[in-house]
Amino acid sequence: MNKAYPAFPPIFEIPDAALPARCFHCHATIDERQRVDGSHEGRDISFCCSGCHAAYLLIRGAGLDAFYRRRQATSAASTGHRLVATAYSDAYLERFVVRKGDSASISILIDRIRCAACVWLIEKMLGRIEGVTDVRIEYLSHIARVEFDPGKIAAGEIFDTVAALGYGPRPYTVSAARAVAREERRDLLVRFGTAAFLTMQLMACSIALYAGYFHGMEPGMKRNLQLFSLVLTTPVIFYSGWPFLRGAFRSLRNMAPNMDLLVSIGALSAYIYSLAAFAGGGEVYFESAAMIVTVLLAGRLLERGARDRAVAGTERLLALAPERAMRMKGEASEEVDVASLEVGDMVLVRPGENFPVDGEVVAGITEVDESPVTGESLPAIRREGDGVLAGTLNLSTPVTVEVRKVAAESFIARTARLVEEARTRTPAVQALADRCAALLVPVVLAMALLSLLISAYRGIALVDALMTAVSVVLIACPCALGLAIPAAVVAGSGSAARAGVIFRGGDVLERMGMVTDVVFDKTGTVTEGRPRVERVTAFHPFTGEELLLLAASLEASTLHPFGRAVTEHARSLAGSIPSCTNVRSFPGMGVSGEVGERQVLAGNTRFLSENGIDFGNIPLQIASSRMYIGCDGKPAGMIDVRDGVRAGVAGLVGYFRQMGIGGRLLSGDRTGEAARIAAEIGVGRSSGDMLPEDKAAEIRQMQGEGKRVLMIGDGINDAPALAVADVGCAFSGGMDVAMETSDLVLMRGDLELVRFAHGVALRTMRVVRQNLVWAVVYNAVGIPLAMSGRLTPVFAAAAMTMSSLCVVANSLRLARLPNGGG
Repeated sequence: MNKAYPAFPPIFEIPDAALPARCFHCHATIDERQRVDGSHEGRDISFCCSGCHAAYLLIRGAGLDAFYRRRQATSAASTGHRLVATAYSDAYLERFVVRKGDSASISILIDRIRCAACVWLIEKMLGRIEGVTDVRIEYLSHIARVEFDPGKIAAGEIFDTVAALGYGPRPYTVSAARAVAREERRDLLVRFGTAAFLTMQLMACSIALYAGYFHGMEPGMKRNLQLFSLVLTTPVIFYSGWPFLRGAFRSLRNMAPNMDLLVSIGALSAYIYSLAAFAGGGEVYFESAAMIVTVLLAGRLLERGARDRAVAGTERLLALAPERAMRMKGEASEEVDVASLEVGDMVLVRPGENFPVDGEVVAGITEVDESPVTGESLPAIRREGDGVLAGTLNLSTPVTVEVRKVAAESFIARTARLVEEARTRTPAVQALADRCAALLVPVVLAMALLSLLISAYRGIALVDALMTAVSVVLIACPCALGLAIPAAVVAGSGSAARAGVIFRGGDVLERMGMVTDVVFDKTGTVTEGRPRVERVTAFHPFTGEELLLLAASLEASTLHPFGRAVTEHARSLAGSIPSCTNVRSFPGMGVSGEVGERQVLAGNTRFLSENGIDFGNIPLQIASSRMYIGCDGKPAGMIDVRDGVRAGVAGLVGYFRQMGIGGRLLSGDRTGEAARIAAEIGVGRSSGDMLPEDKAAEIRQMQGEGKRVLMIGDGINDAPALAVADVGCAFSGGMDVAMETSDLVLMRGDLELVRFAHGVALRTMRVVRQNLVWAVVYNAVGIPLAMSGRLTPVFAAAAMTMSSLCVVANSLRLARLPNGGG
């Protein structure tokens, strides 16, 4: 059904009887043939259609009547659509659902969000649904992340609820988000182009009017030029400036004055005064009103471009994976959405194409460019049995890949979720800046009124007094305060993402810049994570090969680096490994199971001692770690495994030492081995034989002493410590549980990235402080200057635009940080 939406709210008071009936829910003009009547808070109300009436009943039934008091005016197509289900089936939406244990989540791109009240309404409505556990909507991008219990509610019901409120939900993809951004940029460009063209014509009239003011002009000519100025200015104010007017009107409806209100008051004051002066035969200032809108639109256009550049690094990362793939069905092939691929599907990837999902090569051999995700500059050879990551580039020959993870669980998708989460988390100081920005608007309005009264009291001409008040309104810049922190966080995190470092929020940047101590895990973090077997010592009656096979049988199903080293060594010697049943893993301790009729244990001495097997005190002959093996309640032997220290660790420890940050090594390995590795890398303190809970307790103790702790780890036994630390850091190639509990994710196993991340955090918080100081000083100097009458409205508007641009430009310096550099 087509609806006639009002072009803009009325400027003057018009009797209600003269106004067309408007829908209570969406403000559209009511077609009497479709009219639906109702009541709200004791007064009669009307709706344009049954859809709006149903949406109203839905909102009221949920106890969210406050929406109608809080909301801001909506524009065309914002709400008021029929209460219908979306076109997405549960089966289709399932492709975009990310499952984790008993919970699930989905990212939704929501069209037609026009204001903060829309965000408030959707979050409240979805939060009331049984089974929905968390809802977060990022207002700037209109992306909602909804976590829910799939056993109680399906994704389709969530989409239907959003649609019932009059909004347009669709599964989030990078291309969909880009389409929305393109449309917004196009709208802004058209409005600015219109304003700039008309304002240039207006300035020609103004020059003629100024010349006539000083040298005289025939009254009829003056009247015609003023009329022409009015005709040119009106579309600039009410079309090009409509975003400001709409935002101002909404801010009043929401009782939250904002910058749009200041701009609208300034432009409308000059316009209405000139309109009255034109009617009374006085001097007009239409060019001031038009220039205010044009200058501010130019500022918004530049600011939009700057913001796009600030997040360019992140967007390039998210765009690596294609959205279409060639699925093989026997000898035939078909092009399908990547989201429709399932585990086990076969995909053909040609040279020059990016791999669409994480998978395994099943046919062919090729070279793969993995630099976008691993940082390795040299191509990697991938043949049958090798894994490939989504977003990497096939360089040489066509290969067939079997899908191992659906698109929503791929490497790129996981990275996208980390970045998405980062955008919804802000530093603690942001709350203070937001409160200051909110208070600035009413304070400025009061100061503008005060300057007008003082000017009138001093006998200054009304036009001069009004122009001074308008300048006060326009010079104030809550935007500079509002942008000071987000602009820096977006630029800093975008630069880090481009280099392979993912901060999971602006608060992580803040905490990273404040760490006082760094704690290292040993195996796979300080060491390379690629250990090799150095010695096998078997006790009678076992031989070395028997002992090795027993241990390999146990470790074949584990992911511990030492276990993999033993398994690979056994396979290289014996070819096959006996099967093991009833395998149980004890993180930080060892593993147990049954090989044939034998009960076998492998792990550290503490684990075997607790199970009644005592090895006594047997010294190491070489610098290595030792795995103890017990069989049927008796010592069976030992396997010494050595893991080299990762390159760059000593340099990183030295960097932190220079920065005054202490270091400590925590390990589940023997105390002596932990001390040896700590001495080799230059860490002063170390602890060994630690269980996962011991590591977490140690970090809590350090925090109790007032220290802010950075924990770097990658294994399952690091997850509790990573979660407890002020900043937890893990490699993307590590265990999923470690990544999920970390705040900082390194996209490749290069510890130099930790130094880079710390440098980015320090620079970002430095830029945040600079931005805040600039915003405060600008307003402290600019407002009194405007109150003194030394600034015209046009210069005041230009100064406000420059203030916001300075904040964004200063933040963009972070986007030029060298990749992976310190």
